[in-house]
Amino acid sequence: MKQKLTPQQKLLVKKLAEGMSITEAARAAGYADNGYVGQLGSQALEAIRLKMPEVLERHGLTDDSLVENYLKPALKAEETEFAKFEGRITDQRNVVAWGPRLQALDIAFNLKGSYAPKVAAGSSTAIAIKVIVEHIGRRNQDSVTAETI
Repeated sequence: MKQKLTPQQKLLVKKLAEGMSITEAARAAGYADNGYVGQLGSQALEAIRLKMPEVLERHGLTDDSLVENYLKPALKAEETEFAKFEGRITDQRNVVAWGPRLQALDIAFNLKGSYAPKVAAGSSTAIAIKVIVEHIGRRNQDSVTAETI
């Protein structure tokens, strides 16, 4: 069964690609602004994510073809460096193109889910550590508690 993106989902993706937040993109795509429009946008993105493997395969981008035709060549990327003297090219040499290679690895790791989940912007997790320091060799053997860090 071919699942296509709805016009609303397509618009959501377009607005996200333009740099809008999920909430702004969902609002611009016409999702109901009932105070939970960001949540509706997130749910729509999850539905899109579930459809993407089928969309890619329909266009000939199977997992195997992506690895063979794009990932493996990107991991062998090279670039040419030129040496100039008095405005004239005197030498050239092929060197490893680390930027494209690292981008290819990043994409592969993301696709495989190898990274830890990303923390949403604006949320923070505070960790408090309580340190107890004992004064050894003093007459007063009371413990001293340091402030949380």
